[in-house]
Amino acid sequence: MTSATPVQKFPMTADEIDRLVAAFYQRIRAHATLGPVFARAIAPDDGPEWRAHEAKIAAFWRNAVGLDRGYDGNPMRVHVENPQVMPGMFSVWLELFGQTARDVLPSETAARITALAERIGDGMRYAVTQRGQTRGVPPRLH
Repeated sequence: MTSATPVQKFPMTADEIDRLVAAFYQRIRAHATLGPVFARAIAPDDGPEWRAHEAKIAAFWRNAVGLDRGYDGNPMRVHVENPQVMPGMFSVWLELFGQTARDVLPSETAARITALAERIGDGMRYAVTQRGQTRGVPPRLH
């Protein structure tokens, strides 16, 4: 049974999440490796598509930290189904996310959300490495 009211994992405000997400995606758009992948998946230029994406991702993080349950999506599936997303990109993504968190949030909050992001990123990285594998048979070596 799920509770109607989420239990917050650590103190963080919706405003802090919004600032983190906006600053992070500003850096993503400018990043030489990640920027083009996100541009193809979301939009080539900053604009309304990016604001909608940022709102959805802010809802994801509010859900992840236990502020609310407004997120509706499956980020694992989205990343696995995008053939341009490679396992090595998660290390770059996490480094950029952690740096952004340290730049815009209080240090303890930044450390906590970065640790949460690393756990989530590790799961996504693993799922992407399993893309195209059949369960119960030896893995295909690339």
